[in-house]
Amino acid sequence: MTTPSNTEAPVPFGWCHWHKGPSGTAVLVQIIEQNSGPGVGLYACAPCREQRGLVTYSEQTHEAAYRDYLLHTTDCEGCSRIGRCEVGRRLRDIYQKALDGAA
Repeated sequence: MTTPSNTEAPVPFGWCHWHKGPSGTAVLVQIIEQNSGPGVGLYACAPCREQRGLVTYSEQTHEAAYRDYLLHTTDCEGCSRIGRCEVGRRLRDIYQKALDGAA
């Protein structure tokens, strides 16, 4: 009988949406937002990211800034169609700068 101390850790399983197969190196590279229902995350393995020049989602500053902005304005009573609170304005400025830098 094997003990937990001498068994190997399981290899993490992931799916690469680019080569459409299993992968141990797949990470999130894109989120597709939908008008209704949850969004969809697309994952790519290391070889596909390198071949296609894909950047991991966590390294895409404009995506992270946009998500922070949306999360804030959704819950903030001071943010509306008319205007934004001070925090909302700052988050929008951060998002715009990140977006300009990504172009």
